[in-house]
Amino acid sequence: MDKKMLIDELKRCNDIQPDEFDGTYSSVREAVECYAKLKKTMLIDYKDLDLLYYLSLGIWKTDKTERRTRIQNSHLLHFDKINLDSALEKIWSRGARMLFNHVIDKREMEFLSNPLTFKNSLVAEKPESIQFFFKLCINLSGLDSDSKLLDTAQKMLTAQVRDSGLPVFAVSRILHCLRPNTFPILGESATDSAVFSAMGLELKKKDDITQYIYNCRRIQEFRDSHFRFKNMRVFDVMSWKLVNAGSPPAENKEPEPKEKTLAEYQMKKHEASLNQILYGPPGTGKTYNVVKYAVELIEGKKTAPDEPYSAVRARYDKYAASGQIKFTTFHQSLSYEEFVEGIRPVVVDRYGNDTNTAHADTTVIYRPYNGIFKALCEKASKSPNMKFVAIIDEINRGNISRIFGELITLIEGSKRGTSVILPYSQTDFTVPKNLYILGTMNTADRSIAMLDTALRRRFDFIEMMPQPSLLGDCDGVDLCQLLTALNERIEYYYDREHAIGHAYFMNSGGCIRSLNELREVFSTKIIPLLQEYFFDDYERIKLVLNDDNSFIECISPKYIKRFDSGQKLYRLGNPMNWNREQFVNIYSDV
Repeated sequence: MDKKMLIDELKRCNDIQPDEFDGTYSSVREAVECYAKLKKTMLIDYKDLDLLYYLSLGIWKTDKTERRTRIQNSHLLHFDKINLDSALEKIWSRGARMLFNHVIDKREMEFLSNPLTFKNSLVAEKPESIQFFFKLCINLSGLDSDSKLLDTAQKMLTAQVRDSGLPVFAVSRILHCLRPNTFPILGESATDSAVFSAMGLELKKKDDITQYIYNCRRIQEFRDSHFRFKNMRVFDVMSWKLVNAGSPPAENKEPEPKEKTLAEYQMKKHEASLNQILYGPPGTGKTYNVVKYAVELIEGKKTAPDEPYSAVRARYDKYAASGQIKFTTFHQSLSYEEFVEGIRPVVVDRYGNDTNTAHADTTVIYRPYNGIFKALCEKASKSPNMKFVAIIDEINRGNISRIFGELITLIEGSKRGTSVILPYSQTDFTVPKNLYILGTMNTADRSIAMLDTALRRRFDFIEMMPQPSLLGDCDGVDLCQLLTALNERIEYYYDREHAIGHAYFMNSGGCIRSLNELREVFSTKIIPLLQEYFFDDYERIKLVLNDDNSFIECISPKYIKRFDSGQKLYRLGNPMNWNREQFVNIYSDV
């Protein structure tokens, strides 16, 4: 299509109403509003960029599981995650109606529905640039005029992200979804913005973040002088038409080799990381889920959603018995010698044979011995076609540098296969690529912010927060609402890392069902946990429980002769006196 025909066709194009296109606009706006509530922006990293870019692509053709996984992996507040997922569900169930008449070609469909991650990109190593970009998105959401939007973006995009590796294709899509009439989509290798080249519109380096706003102004000026429409997505739609009309997509096409540009990870498939940590408050199912994760890593595929846990557990036990899975728990006294290798005294006779009896003709020598991790590494090295998993429960409780030693370098994905000489045995040692390390971490026991930086860099962190939706009715008490109310107050009065997990309200048969079970859970688990969180602050505990002097009884001293301080005494109420209405009152009387 020549330049004149293309411009004539664009002149006939109708404008695109953002919320009638495919739901991406509403989705990104909802997510940015949630991030605007986040006070600890230092937590934002590539996983949050993964989520925002994923929403900007259009999730109407992908699995809900992928969407929810990305939301859970983000650093949004717990209840904002729940609210965002609910909002997206509404958007894509009733709002993503594709009212704009645009036929999605196979090539575009593959591009839009292909999950990706920025994990191994340059920008992942500089989370401060991602945090800065999120601040930009939040700032832009409060501006309206094109001049203010472009001026603000110009200042921020050149000040902090010049050499960060923040990709234009992601930035432009996200900004476009926030302000579709101001920001065009640029830098995507799939289309290479073909419409602008075909029209003869000269743009500066489209994949250079520092030139993006300049290009925005050029495109906006050209649009306003030639066309009636305002939404920049019209140009993107036309680029896809030009690309699809040029040549059909090749079948069974080999993956493109790595380029020097950022496009190399634009279509990157999500792969299981060699090192992962499941972290979250107590009772969120970390140890429960580590069984499923370990089986999935060894088998190289997801377990079926409807597969009973008992079946997964049986396969886990089989792999553990064969030595493919090794489970250990870190604690304050665990050392390098127990985890990697150490030396131990051995009694030998004059001929060098081991003996259990010491006498005049025996002597003591010291021999190196393999620790838990080294033994598993050696076994994995001998069976390169099999997968092995080392599970480390409570990984944050150990002294990481003391336990791992030089292995903290070898466990990194890029260093797998590299050898070092161990100090005791003086032998070469490597951590093989077929060994996965899976850890669990209780955030209530020790804040994730205190975790060893070296460990943080080498592990993917998968957040596991309470899932109230797994709970149901318990003799007239809505446990879903009850747990949601408790955790919202705990997050408000303390922090989100000390939320209460759904597992406290579950047993081997699922959700608890009787009032007696609920009384026992509160008296033996929930209230003692709150006593630990809010030590000696019973008024705060009563606020969390919305208590009317039932769960925690407040009494005035009776045997104090001169009592004038107003001090009160607190006692745990009698569980047998707790009735249904008092539990319902926790979430209903607000």
